[in-house]
Parts: sequence; C-alpha cells; structure tokens
Amino acid sequence: MTHTLDRTARLRSTWQAVWDRGEVDALDQLLGPAYVRRRGPAAAPQDREQFKESIRAIRRAFPDLRTEIEEIVEDGESLAIRWRSTGSHTGDFLGVPATGRPVEVSGATFTRFDHGVVSEEWVTWDPRQLLEALGIITTTQQAAVDADVVRGVHRKFITGVTVVTCDDDGKPRGLAVNAFASISLDPPMVLVCVQRSSTTHPALHRASHLGINILAAGQLDVAKTFASKADDKFAGLSWTPGEFGVPLLDRSCAQLEVEIGERLEAGSHTVFTGRVVSARHEELAPLVYSGGGFFDISQTAPLPW
Repeated sequence: MTHTLDRTARLRSTWQAVWDRGEVDALDQLLGPAYVRRRGPAAAPQDREQFKESIRAIRRAFPDLRTEIEEIVEDGESLAIRWRSTGSHTGDFLGVPATGRPVEVSGATFTRFDHGVVSEEWVTWDPRQLLEALGIITTTQQAAVDADVVRGVHRKFITGVTVVTCDDDGKPRGLAVNAFASISLDPPMVLVCVQRSSTTHPALHRASHLGINILAAGQLDVAKTFASKADDKFAGLSWTPGEFGVPLLDRSCAQLEVEIGERLEAGSHTVFTGRVVSARHEELAPLVYSGGGFFDISQTAPLPW
C-alpha cells in the first residue's frame, strides 16, 4: 500500500511541476531513459526529450495552463489517469495565432511502470474540444435527439456477436461487443468500439494485440457470460492462446488476432483499429443479435435476389 501511495503522490507532484509550472526536467525522475509516449492516430511516438519540447510549446501557447488529475486507477504496474486541462490561448499554437480564448480539454493517459519509472504511456483525448475552443471548427447547435429514439434505431440493425479478448500479463480478459467492422482487406484492418467504463477497457488499452471471436449460434451461453460483470469470465470455458498470445474461444465460428494500431476517443467509447495478423473460420452459423434478442439464422431461408 505504501508503495502505491508513494507512486501516485510522486506522479501527481511531477505533473503539477511540469504542466502547471513548466519544470520539464522534473520528468527525468519519473520517466525512464527508454520512455515512449504514444499519442493519437496522426502523431509519431515521442521519446522523453521530444515530450519535454511538446510541453514547452504548449505552455508557450497557454502560459496559464492548469492540469487537474481527476482520477487514478491502478492495476499492478499500470495506471489509468483521467485528467482535465484549462488555459488561455495567448501564444501561437500549431500555426494558429493567439485568440485569447479560454480552452478546456480532457482525456486519459495509460501509464506503465517498470522498475520504479515510467517506461511507456498511451494518451487519448478528443481534439475537437481544442479545435472548437480555438474557433478552428464549429459544431452546429441543434436540439438533442431523443436517446430512446436513437436506441430504437440501433435495435433495428442486425449484428453478429463478438467477444473481444486480450492477454493482460498472463490473465485472459474479454467482453461481449457487437460494434465490430471491417475497415479494409488490403491491408486487412478492422475496428471494435469498447465502452471506457468497462472493466476490460484498461487491459485492452495496454495490450499490443486483441482477439475477436465471432460467436457461433450454439454459444449463447458464452455471449451471456461475456456480457456480464463476472469476475472470471473464462472460468469453465475452453480457449486457446493464439499465435500472438490472445485468448481465442473454442467453438467460435471465426477468430481474428489483431495488432492494435490506433486508440481513438469517441464519446463514451474508445475505437480500437488494427491490422489482422491471423484469421480462421469454420462452417458454423453465427449467433445474431437484433432488438435485444439473439437468433440462429441457420433456421431462416435466404431471400432470392
């Protein structure tokens, strides 16, 4: 417990020194020499010195910057940090002259410690907040669409049922997901959307690979288990580690292993995109979900066309 409190206190004090006062060299005591910071889809990874320079540039544009750590969730050597930053745009930023406007952005940083120092971080946030605040883009103000109506629309869309899995330092983790889609075949790329409040979300965000198990019609029990909040969803299930270490559920009608490429913040969810690195499928009917119910489409006849 003492080790945990010391680490969190150290992290909070370093963030305050670096972001609020611009004392970027304080990072040398927190970040390891091989530190890597991974950001949004268009940005290259940063090392420690590049990260320092990006902080200096941000503080030149927002000299009154204040960053508040709203929550820190720990899981072994990994931490999930939710933060919120505010400041006034009084200097050039990314080619945009000073506007004097107040800005507020929020996001999450997923941090991995190794031998007492941070070795790697993944940062995710919604850049629309910043662009809207600076007047670079505008959002049309319209009356909110009724959530129940939107939910009713979604219930009309038929989907398959997948279980998204990952290996979390030797422990299998997973959850049921129906927001899965192919992006392209050349190269083979897919995406899945995972709610950030899910207990599996931090493990997926840390992982380098994820598994997508498309459930067969005979796996309704598996779908119910992974849609639940059970502590050990893999208890009593038959599964096999894939070529890249992710748990693959036996009896599924199709399986993919995906090397995660991007983690994009979108509302209440994170969109994970990545390249397919292994694939297999069986001649089994898939489990289908629509309108809050599950169906076996092998019992239906195809329409002529």
